[in-house]
Amino acid sequence: MGARRITQALAALAINPYFSYFSSRAIYQGGLKKVCIPGLNCYACPLTVFSCPIGSLQHSFRLLSGRLSGAKEQVVKGLSALMYVLGSVGLVGTVVGRMPCGWICPFGLLQDLLYKIPVPKMELPRLIRRGRYLVLVALVIVAPLFTGVSWFSRLCPVGSLEGGVVLKLAPPTGGLPTAGWFFWFKVAILVGFLVWFMFSKRPFCRAACPLGAVLGLCNPLSFYRLEVDEDRCDACGKCRRVCPVDIDIFADPDSPECIRCLECRRACPRGAISAGFARGRQEKAGRWSEG
Repeated sequence: MGARRITQALAALAINPYFSYFSSRAIYQGGLKKVCIPGLNCYACPLTVFSCPIGSLQHSFRLLSGRLSGAKEQVVKGLSALMYVLGSVGLVGTVVGRMPCGWICPFGLLQDLLYKIPVPKMELPRLIRRGRYLVLVALVIVAPLFTGVSWFSRLCPVGSLEGGVVLKLAPPTGGLPTAGWFFWFKVAILVGFLVWFMFSKRPFCRAACPLGAVLGLCNPLSFYRLEVDEDRCDACGKCRRVCPVDIDIFADPDSPECIRCLECRRACPRGAISAGFARGRQEKAGRWSEG
């Protein structure tokens, strides 16, 4: 097992360590629930002790909508929550860009593993890859702001798997409401994605993940960067064959789709790909100033 797989597995356990739920059937509600992790992990998952940044972002817009009781007070809370979420996600993005998607996110690990199942593979159309921005704007920002409902969380396959399915199999003390048609609709979305994971590389990350959209925008600005030595690179395509998001890193090392997994660097036969904290930019700046 490679270092990235070990990190992904350990991260999944660190984010979801509350196994005492199965004996107590009481969902953790301690102080860590206010801490956003840099990856999608459902707040309703009975094993987690942290918050999902996208769930928290939606909640801040719900408060800002003024549709909840005590409108003025809720708006102030909404602004505070919004600043906290944007600050925490922005800090992670500024430092390492979209690297958490490749090394931490439990749902990313699930996609990587299911893609290994030997079935015919298909590429993801370029137009579909833009879908994550539509999801971010429409479901995470606009819908909660104007309806007061966290629509992304209600439809999110991560929430359906970690929250809905797990809670259905091991209900908390007091039980759960009777599952209606909407629950099964969410399960159908989940099943659709799980099947898709076998045929395409990380389709949820690339087409529907709003957190990936936000962190990806930070790639060109982050301190941790990938760079390609054009003198060494011969565009052989070996980097793309191992890339979990199916991109030509030599064409755009700052691509918002890049999850900084470093598989390309390991696969490059010419050692043309380097990665680090702004080292290359500083060296280039020095050469430019000398010129």
